[in-house]
Amino acid sequence: MIKKTVMRAGVSALSMLALTACATTGANNLSNNMADAFSADRIKADVTFLADDTLKGRDTGSEGYRIAANYVAAEFARLGLKPMGNEGTYFQEVPFKTAELDQENSSMSVTVGDTVKELTLGDDYFMGGYVRNPNGDVSGDVVFVGYGVHAPELGHDDLEGLDLEGKVALAISGAPTSFQTEIRAHHGSTTTKKDELAKRGVVGTLFVSSLSTEKRRPFSRYKGYLGMKSFDWFREDGAEDAGIAASAAISHEVAETLFEGAERSFVDVMTEAEEGAPKGFALKTSTSMKKVSKLSDPFYSPNVLGVLEGSDPALKDEYVVMTAHLDHVGVSDHAKGEDKINNGALDNASGVSVMMEVARAYVRAGIKPRRSILFAAVAAEEKGLLGAEYFAKFPTVEKSKMVANVNVDMPVLLYDFSDIVAFGADRSTLGPVTSEAVAKIGVTLSPDPMPEEGIFTRSDHYRFVQQGIPSVFLVTGWGPTADGEDGGAIFREFLGKTYHRPHDDLSQDIDYAAGAKFAYVNWLILNEVANATRRPSWNDGDFFGDTFGGK
Repeated sequence: MIKKTVMRAGVSALSMLALTACATTGANNLSNNMADAFSADRIKADVTFLADDTLKGRDTGSEGYRIAANYVAAEFARLGLKPMGNEGTYFQEVPFKTAELDQENSSMSVTVGDTVKELTLGDDYFMGGYVRNPNGDVSGDVVFVGYGVHAPELGHDDLEGLDLEGKVALAISGAPTSFQTEIRAHHGSTTTKKDELAKRGVVGTLFVSSLSTEKRRPFSRYKGYLGMKSFDWFREDGAEDAGIAASAAISHEVAETLFEGAERSFVDVMTEAEEGAPKGFALKTSTSMKKVSKLSDPFYSPNVLGVLEGSDPALKDEYVVMTAHLDHVGVSDHAKGEDKINNGALDNASGVSVMMEVARAYVRAGIKPRRSILFAAVAAEEKGLLGAEYFAKFPTVEKSKMVANVNVDMPVLLYDFSDIVAFGADRSTLGPVTSEAVAKIGVTLSPDPMPEEGIFTRSDHYRFVQQGIPSVFLVTGWGPTADGEDGGAIFREFLGKTYHRPHDDLSQDIDYAAGAKFAYVNWLILNEVANATRRPSWNDGDFFGDTFGGK
């Protein structure tokens, strides 16, 4: 672990930082010393509880997660936040099930001419169980659809001119490398592709990895995931998702078989896909797939929701939503060493603690912004942003009244950061708000240091984006720290050695003063949005605003 000097004095973390910027608004007459409202010690106390071994890694649905949820709800109650869950409580109970593929009753075959070849699960294809669409039995001719991307706004449409009604679509995973990285992450999603293909009558989908992806993550790794359970919320009214009935990932060898007798070879189209986007065409083969899922009994795990009510009669029914995911990944029985508990101290006990400190700062200062602020500790982020998705789809307040989302996920509080990365800020009027906020605490905004990772689509804020709500997600930057250290090196070391491992625990040299500083900058953003006359709006021509802003 890289050593650094960390302030642990029992005083406000930011009182020792020369922060003289004022967060005042005419509505609230805030003190110039608002920075002093954020305490490193209180954040440390919260992280210490939430990352304790007793909670066993806060896996969604576990007793440890329920303890954590009770802890957050108790703090919301102590602060006097209004319960915004179900039936007058702080809990929005999210209904979950798990699904496991019934391997004995699931199957796949390909037909070439008069020859039917039965495929082997794990060696030739991989299929998983699904909660919201558990069973499917399909057969159809195969159509190669390139990347399977429908992006007319980019002048790109792999599906144009293809007859897909009743067919099985074979797509290359991902999206063209020419796309901007965040847009590429959206269009490369199998969910995005399947939604579009279903509109065209496709009954089944097959996905094959690109040549470069196959080198990095060979298909053979899928075999290690056989028997794993998928995890999802479900509709309690019994409705199932319509759309694609069955889907599978296939090996390159199976894909070559499907291309037998085709107008172009599998090797040719895959080589073209490395730099471009091959056109789709009908193949001369067919396939049959049968998917059977074994579902668990329902269980519930809550989002924890509390509201600081606004003061403006005309705006108090609008909400700025602050989110942080409360769950982590639980216990890893196969982890090396004696410690099997993934405590999730930085991912995301730190984020929840920062969020609670923001709420405390308002209450301790006696401040009520014009709009209401909804604080949401959400479940199942690690399972696919599921708790945030459920709340964004079925909010406990009117959806149209949610004006913005500010998300806190895994602030790496291991150094006194001097810069911040703000995902999503440049896509809406939250951009200038964020720039002013970071300037007030003497740090700078930096560009995404990992654009290839598509981080914008990988945390809870994205579920609000998909409902048309402008969102921003801050992380500590990779620039030189206030102490002259390499922030990027510290962050990368965390990702390489600690992220989603048992070592993300309280033994780390956590800089709780940085946590207080991080809480303050998030507060500044929230406070500006909550007090502004106009609600945030998407920038003209922004891809995500144009795609989702009409919802």
